[in-house]
Formats: sequence, C-alpha cells, structure tokens
Amino acid sequence: MKTPSLDRIVSRLYILKLVQASPSTVFSLMERLRDRGIDKNIRALRPILRSLMMARAITAELVEGNGRVYTITDQGRAELDAYLSHLDVLKDKVG
Repeated sequence: MKTPSLDRIVSRLYILKLVQASPSTVFSLMERLRDRGIDKNIRALRPILRSLMMARAITAELVEGNGRVYTITDQGRAELDAYLSHLDVLKDKVG
C-alpha cells in the first residue's frame, strides 16, 4: 500500500474536522477550506471524499436541493482523534 502524502493527510484531517462541525456538501467544504487558506478545487476534493467514504469515515446522503451531504461516522471520529493526538505529540516534542 502506498504511503499517503502529507497533503492528503492534512486534507483528510481538515475534511473530517469540518464535517464533524457540521454536515456539508462538497461546495460548502470547498468554501470552508478556502476560508482557511486551502485552495482545493472540486476535482481535488472528490477523491479524498471518496477515500473517506470507502474507509467508512464519512457517509453521504442525497438531499433534495443540496446534493450529497457528508457526515462523519464513528470510524471517522476515531480517525480524526488519532490525527489530532499525533498533532498533540508533535506539538509537545517541537514546542
């Protein structure tokens, strides 16, 4: 299995955190990422969303008028917690 790039890990972390805060469409995710200085287009975002869905970290529900709305799962919360705990360890070691 190929090791994920740092960009992919950070993207997964951001998406999981944003979806945890509130269920989101791909467009709202894109806007919220851009608000944080991360310029992702839909083509770059969709493979990450698909990967998170395959990992059962998020689910997608088709909502009339909105399209797919992504929500975090318990497995996604566990992945997010793991990412955040790694960042805490890194912060403690570097800081």
